[in-house]
Amino acid sequence: MTQTGSSAIRRPVFQPKVALAAVFGTTVEWYDFALYGTAAALVFNKVYFPDSDPLVGTVLAYGTFAIGFLARPLGGAYFGERGDTQGRKGVLVATLLMMGLATTAIGLLPTHAQIGVAAPVLLTLLRFVQGFAAGGEKTGALIILFENAPPKWRGLLTSLPAIGTGTGTLLSTGAFALTTGLLSEDAFLDWGWRIPFLLSAGLTFFGLWVRRSLPETAEFQQVQQAGPAAATAPRPLRQRIAESRCVAAWRRYPKEMLIVIGAGAAENAGYYVFGTFSVTYAEDRGLSTSALLSGISLVAAVKLVTVPAFGALSDRIGRRPVSIGGALVLLAASWPFFAVIDGGHTWGIWLALFITLGIGQSAVLGSQPAFFAELFDTTVRFSAVGIANNIGTVLTGGLAPMLASALLLWFDHSVTGVVVFIALMSALTVVTVALARETRGAAEPAEETGTRKQNVQTAP
Repeated sequence: MTQTGSSAIRRPVFQPKVALAAVFGTTVEWYDFALYGTAAALVFNKVYFPDSDPLVGTVLAYGTFAIGFLARPLGGAYFGERGDTQGRKGVLVATLLMMGLATTAIGLLPTHAQIGVAAPVLLTLLRFVQGFAAGGEKTGALIILFENAPPKWRGLLTSLPAIGTGTGTLLSTGAFALTTGLLSEDAFLDWGWRIPFLLSAGLTFFGLWVRRSLPETAEFQQVQQAGPAAATAPRPLRQRIAESRCVAAWRRYPKEMLIVIGAGAAENAGYYVFGTFSVTYAEDRGLSTSALLSGISLVAAVKLVTVPAFGALSDRIGRRPVSIGGALVLLAASWPFFAVIDGGHTWGIWLALFITLGIGQSAVLGSQPAFFAELFDTTVRFSAVGIANNIGTVLTGGLAPMLASALLLWFDHSVTGVVVFIALMSALTVVTVALARETRGAAEPAEETGTRKQNVQTAP
């Protein structure tokens, strides 16, 4: 039986080049990805989706709002296969380049007034490319940090990409805030909104320079050296699919794949309900949203500390207790959260956001990257995590704001249905994580059979 031999690899506790490449690259990618969301509310509805054109409105409704999420599992499968067969480093370069080109192209895209319906169609295609790249980016950053980390520090180090996602979101919001503040409304709509998108070109160039200098991970190199040479003869499509790492991941680790899909439910739903839908809820109640918006921004900054802190805690006490504890916090805080919003007190709203997003969601988010990666062996790890995690994000996160809004209407503007939804998502996380084995300090699964290797302590 072939084994990766990862337990024999000596790794320094902290590798600045690897951490910089993962975090900065993820920052750039999520800056690009989040720009679209801000621009959709401020610009695209005016310059690409005018109300006078019903066809364009249809493209808006059924295309751009869903396409970014729907493309992510496809990107996870495509880049997962390449990450497991051709190397982790190449995927990190490709996803960053793809995201940067798509974002820069959006900044150069003619408007509906200039080229008609082709403009929103092209915009939708570029959004698909963004989502496709995002499907491989976060997984790639996680895997390269995981495979370069000593086992006793995996929780902390694999939580670092979450810093990149938060920083990228803050930078995109700041770029638009600065642009709108310096320009008149007409100038902003005419050309100023393009500036944040075009800035992506410079960020992408620097990110590529950082990532191209990365070496391939030692674990992947060992698998390549130990495994058979790749076949060079053309093969039928059915055979290529049957022999793919994506199929192998489902065949060898069906339970673990389902665990990854369900384990992030509380984190995904919690983020979009407490951090996104809450604004819709306040508007529905006729309440001011200023405290919510400022609190969401403040907690986004706080999470740059709390997410790695919970990742480090999972290195001390285990992945399962931290993840389950975070889900239980979200469950317990869901009803009081909306009651606090109804009260309208700024400090109370900020505290509610800190408890739900800064503690509950952060605990799940910080503890699960290492947990997911440790469930699979090196040969299918990229594909397995990329596919399952992105499917979970779509099912339990991408649909959450729409579902929560529908429940608010269904329950006659009562938040009861939304609280039940959060309870179900939190329970799904608790149950799936409880059914999984504790991976902290455990041996890596063996490649062919999925049985456990002998646990050999790795030197820090």
